[in-house]
Amino acid sequence: MTSPDQPPLPLALIVDDDPTLRALSRMCLEQEDLRVEEASSGQAAIDFAAVMMPDIIILDLQMPGMDGFVACQQLRQLPHGEFVPILIMTGLDDIDSIAQAYEVGATDFIVKPCPGLILSQRVRYMLRASEMLNALRSSESRLAQAQRIAQLGGWEWDLVKDRMHVSDAACRILGIAPALCDHSQASYLARVHEADRALVAEAMRVAVADGTEFDLDHRLVQNDGTERIVHVLGETIMDDTGQAECMVGTVQDVTDMRATEAKIYFLANYDSVTHLPNRSLFLHRVAQAMTCGAGSHVIGALLVVGLDRYHRLRDMHGSRKAEQLIKDVVERLQHTLSAGVTHVQSTSAETPVLARLSDDQFAMLYTHLSTPEDSAKVAHTLMSALGTPFVVDGTSVTLSAHIGLAIPGADGADADVLLRNAVTALQAATTTGQNSYRYYSSAMNTSLAARISLEQDLRSAIAENQFVLHYQPQVDILSEKVIGFEALIRWQHPTRGLISPAEFIPVAEEEDLIIQMSEWVITSVAQQQRMWHKGGFAPTAVSINLSGLHFRQRHIAGHIKALVYEQGGNPQDIELELTESVLMTDASTTIATLRELKESGFRLAIDDFGTGYSSLAYLQRFPLDTLKIDRAFVKDLKLGTVDSPIIRAIIGMGRALKLHVVAEGVETRDELAFLRMQGCAAYQGYLFSKPVPANQLQHLLRDRRSEEASMAAERFRNRLAS
Repeated sequence: MTSPDQPPLPLALIVDDDPTLRALSRMCLEQEDLRVEEASSGQAAIDFAAVMMPDIIILDLQMPGMDGFVACQQLRQLPHGEFVPILIMTGLDDIDSIAQAYEVGATDFIVKPCPGLILSQRVRYMLRASEMLNALRSSESRLAQAQRIAQLGGWEWDLVKDRMHVSDAACRILGIAPALCDHSQASYLARVHEADRALVAEAMRVAVADGTEFDLDHRLVQNDGTERIVHVLGETIMDDTGQAECMVGTVQDVTDMRATEAKIYFLANYDSVTHLPNRSLFLHRVAQAMTCGAGSHVIGALLVVGLDRYHRLRDMHGSRKAEQLIKDVVERLQHTLSAGVTHVQSTSAETPVLARLSDDQFAMLYTHLSTPEDSAKVAHTLMSALGTPFVVDGTSVTLSAHIGLAIPGADGADADVLLRNAVTALQAATTTGQNSYRYYSSAMNTSLAARISLEQDLRSAIAENQFVLHYQPQVDILSEKVIGFEALIRWQHPTRGLISPAEFIPVAEEEDLIIQMSEWVITSVAQQQRMWHKGGFAPTAVSINLSGLHFRQRHIAGHIKALVYEQGGNPQDIELELTESVLMTDASTTIATLRELKESGFRLAIDDFGTGYSSLAYLQRFPLDTLKIDRAFVKDLKLGTVDSPIIRAIIGMGRALKLHVVAEGVETRDELAFLRMQGCAAYQGYLFSKPVPANQLQHLLRDRRSEEASMAAERFRNRLAS
């Protein structure tokens, strides 16, 4: 008996009408550890094998009814019966029967009566041979399956007879039926793509001549015209005299593999949106160009172009439309860089390399400029091209850009350093206003380090709540009474002390930190207003500057209102200030957002009025409450100066639109007198008070509370008198 972990013993089926012979045969085979079953007729053997095919069949030829010949033939036709070993038993002089048995499928024969030892050894030998054949067939089947999966076929070229033997798998790859395959080298070459044919023929010729191998990819044209890519490997076999006798090899369909490799290469080296080289491939090409130009007098330049406000536009319009904008930018850059458009005399017809480094940064390498100054002309032309408005979602959008330039050799001896320095120059250019460019200088590294340090400190300040609010009073211009405050953020740096907003606000906007800071201001103002209210002070209006990035966030009205309510504040006590440039960006969307804020209870102000390009028609449609005159128009204002008509026009416009007009930056009595004469409603500035912490406003709030109480008492007396 076998254990469950051991394979079952081989099964032998004895087919004979003589029960005595069956019993003797069983006894011999069971002594050899075989399982034995018996059948007394040919039909009984077929019925048994149809249910369970034995490992070997011992078959007598002479039986009544169905004889052994018919039984053998039908056994071979059963499932799995093709390869089972069949041992026939026949008489000593029955030569004709033996020949006929082989014809109907017998594996071997034995003459009966035969000794038990001979029978058992013959059966054991046939089982071993059957196992080896089964293993070979299994191996061949697995090999064929692996070749089908790998789309791999074999071939052999007889160089003496100029004949090729091509496997069935290779025929499938060639796209022809094996029976129709013309076994010649010319036939194979005829299926090679015309553009590759000479290359393949030459590779095979050289391999034969040199007694070596060849290894290459080429295109193959199948009968239906389909093109496939195959990898062919061939090796020359030499005869005893050292002459090339034949060549053997493989052909593999690698079309899908090469497509996958190409896709992987593309994803690793190209930008998926623009199909431009990415940073990695760009650096590789820059390194190649610098190596080729080493020791020559080639003049080149590496430019990095940074798009301003791209992330804000993406947040405003969504990723899909932002991607289309980037494609439009690339199309314009490529057109601009093409021959003649940049108005630069080049010493070569080579097109500059253009790459996308990140979402909003592009790089290009010029390698054959006539003079170093030509790179500045390129920068001017690029900025001019990008300055023409784009259309996004049916809206005209104007992009501005900054450009950093680095010169190969002078600003970097290798690609990484050169690109890094060009990016440094770009960052320096962003501090000089819109549409500007800067050449790299070593001094920039110091300022860049300071800028990076400031950014890191700013992130820590947000996490550690290092900000404070200062409040600047807004004063009625006639009564000189405080009517509200503007909340201004200040940074109390742990080592540097109070840092001016002019230093850190631009960094916060560039790094998209401004929203977190803006939300902190809103929350802090609402908390402060609640504290004032608990202290018995009348509701006090506070103005808050809202950044353009924050204003363009989705559902901004509901979000800000929720922040105020969470702190126990009231939106009606808060005025949100937006700059003229923010309001005029996508005016139709601006109107919808302003209306949502207005419906939420907030007052709305246009800040720094006069510094942008507002359309009067749009101003009439904006649901604004307040117009704030920029300090630039108020500075050094005196009666009768040339600036008077501008102020007069702004105040007149505000009054015509029924807006509360507030002048910023009032510092002298002359400025105040002029504004009062022109009908300005309120002002703020150092003339009355600089921005101060909330704890220094108590006297102003008490005066305001006393005034409110006096006015309430007066109203009560008037009611009694009436």
